[in-house]
Amino acid sequence: MKLISRSDIGEMKFADLLRNIQSLQGMQPLQGNPDYNSQRLTYDLQVLKENSLIDQTSEGTYSITKYGNYVLDVYKRIEHDLSENETKEKPGFVGGVTGTIIAEEFNHQLLADELCKLHIFKRAPSIEGKKIRLEFKDEDDDFESEIELSHDGGFTAQVIIYQVITGVEESFMEDLAKTAKWHEMAEGFAHLILYYIDRTARRLWKTAEVKVILGPDSYPLNIYTGAETA
Repeated sequence: MKLISRSDIGEMKFADLLRNIQSLQGMQPLQGNPDYNSQRLTYDLQVLKENSLIDQTSEGTYSITKYGNYVLDVYKRIEHDLSENETKEKPGFVGGVTGTIIAEEFNHQLLADELCKLHIFKRAPSIEGKKIRLEFKDEDDDFESEIELSHDGGFTAQVIIYQVITGVEESFMEDLAKTAKWHEMAEGFAHLILYYIDRTARRLWKTAEVKVILGPDSYPLNIYTGAETA
């Protein structure tokens, strides 16, 4: 699914999928089956189709459905939290929301253009052909954001607010109170993004309907322990 979503046109042929998966085996063999063949791929694709995560065109190419994009978005969040990088050592909160816009003649390019006119958001580099990425106009190193708009109306947004460690040991109740504030801020940004997406979509398409799949909510970025925090 990740290979399909990352293709330039959002679609891949069976032979291209098989070749790409086999080329990855040298780095990370598939558990229980080091020789990933066409029969295995046929089975896996059939399972994904039965669960409405991918579609197959009459030409035989495969694409990700909006439900498949939701699964990939959730996986991306989990993968980010488990990644071993520098930010993993920094405590913080993630605020996020995932939903879909139902509107006749929906155009994610137009929606992105209108959101950027608000001077709150700006475009970010996009690597997937059928998705547009935006982010907040904020240069703070302790703040990250990513908003993805899909051609089929799906959208996902994530904001990460890193806590600034002061080095001053405080009481448990003081720490707890501060943590609650970080949680509220992260969730607040998720609500803010949803508000602007909803408002802009309804202005562009009078009968537009915005449905929330996940969130808005927030959760700890990672578990942090140390002498400086409770």
